Amino acid sequence: MKRLFVFFIALFLISGVAFSQKREPGKVKTLVIDPGHGGDKPGALGKHSQEKELTLSIAKKFGKLVEDNYPDVKVIYTRTTDVDVTLAERANIANRAKADLFISIHINSHPTSVPVGMETYVMGLSRSRANMEVAKKENADILLEEGYKDNSAYKGFDPNSPESYVMFAMYQNAYIDKSLNFAQFTQDQYKGAIKTTNRGVKQAEFFVLYKTAMPAVLTEVGFISNPAEEAYMMSDEGQATIAVCLLNAFANYKAHEESSVKPKKMEIDLPGYGKNKGKKPVPQGDAVADSTLKAQMQQDDALATTILQSQGEEAPKANVELPEKNVPPSIEPFRQEEPEIQTVVRKDEVVVEGVTYRVQFLTSEKELKEGAKEFKGITGYNVYHQDGVYRYTMGNETTIARAKSTQNEMRKKGFKDAFVIAFYNGKRISLQEARELQEQ
Repeated sequence: MKRLFVFFIALFLISGVAFSQKREPGKVKTLVIDPGHGGDKPGALGKHSQEKELTLSIAKKFGKLVEDNYPDVKVIYTRTTDVDVTLAERANIANRAKADLFISIHINSHPTSVPVGMETYVMGLSRSRANMEVAKKENADILLEEGYKDNSAYKGFDPNSPESYVMFAMYQNAYIDKSLNFAQFTQDQYKGAIKTTNRGVKQAEFFVLYKTAMPAVLTEVGFISNPAEEAYMMSDEGQATIAVCLLNAFANYKAHEESSVKPKKMEIDLPGYGKNKGKKPVPQGDAVADSTLKAQMQQDDALATTILQSQGEEAPKANVELPEKNVPPSIEPFRQEEPEIQTVVRKDEVVVEGVTYRVQFLTSEKELKEGAKEFKGITGYNVYHQDGVYRYTMGNETTIARAKSTQNEMRKKGFKDAFVIAFYNGKRISLQEARELQEQ
């Protein structure tokens, strides 16, 4: 017994010495940059932009800066184009590369336009409902993946089920200290360079962080639901400044880990920053709105065709090309609750109860007068008002098939981007919601 006691005392002392010894600084040689969302998963939607577009642009700028200033660092992206990459595969890319650091770039959203600011997350249990909601929103991309329930990587994980998050409580991140260090470096840079709210470093149950075997963070670089922050993130100056903040955070982290010195002068050659500031105008107004609206139209149009086919019907043939790739039936479950849409009803319009389908063919920031040239002679239209934009529609059909016929007629009359939308008791809803209501 005495010998056993002495053995445990010796083991304790040896362990104490081992744990008290300073860990040998590691090397930061491989960086994986993860632009959030992509492909059929647009992420949060603003008035003039989509999350997937902004995260990719910022990620590429950040990666370029790292490559310019650290030739010894290998930069790997989880995507470099507008493609869909599963959450599990994003983590696998980093794990296969044996990355030293994983940075996932995202953009926040809220049902109102009030919240602003930047925050950075590390893997951990949410300490507030708000943090959990952010994690749910980003994790919900899983629901858009075909056959995700049978994917062994997810082990039955359901982003909307509180019970699924129990698995995170048993997870211990061996890299939590390093992750927290980088997260704090990042927030310090945001605070010093960008005039917005510093929302701090937080913990939440992000699946992509849970699966990565290295220091990892997810940073939300602003609110797309706030017009000012959306405009800033769309601008060359805003994207460049965010990318530079991430570069400086990386430089500080690398110097800290390697016990080295941060470069005195960083090479920064990006549009909208430093000597290049102001050289390239920031896209604004109708040009941006038209581009984003066209993408939204294509998505909704493809979804309408998918629903139609699921009902055993074919889309009416048209004299224009329809999108080749159908959007999965669930296109919007990850979006937070949207603000109520104000629907302006014409005097001669009869509001049909239940689900109806219309064809949106024209938008304008100003309300157009009847007979305006933009209508190209069209009469009998309806209009609803959303996000400060007047949206004009034709038809009020009870089936998608009839609405698609109306869509084809509108395209023949020159409105090539016309697409089908849904209403319920006179209020705008998503096509997926319409489908679910009609299947009840």
